[in-house]
Amino acid sequence: MAPLVPVFSAESLPDHVNTIRRNFIDKRRKGEPVNLKECPLLEMTQFSCNPPQNGVPEPGVVVCEPVVRLFRRCAGGLMVETTSWEPIRIAEEAKQAASTKK
Repeated sequence: MAPLVPVFSAESLPDHVNTIRRNFIDKRRKGEPVNLKECPLLEMTQFSCNPPQNGVPEPGVVVCEPVVRLFRRCAGGLMVETTSWEPIRIAEEAKQAASTKK
């Protein structure tokens, strides 16, 4: 059986990247704190064929739609999926840029 995976919001992803869980105890990751904004952004496209929201297709028809997933690759081999976090980060940066222009 796979270990339990903690559930958290996309907003708290940068905090969760800096901790590891061993024996149900959260510990700070060794080394410098990871800043996701400084890690290179990577993109992967997957395909979802016959998505359920589109209904049942005609027999023999396969309809595939692209699904883009975003990742950040950080030092030490850490790879984090940031698909849900990236729009939040962009909105925060836009909000900061607007407040500095005033």
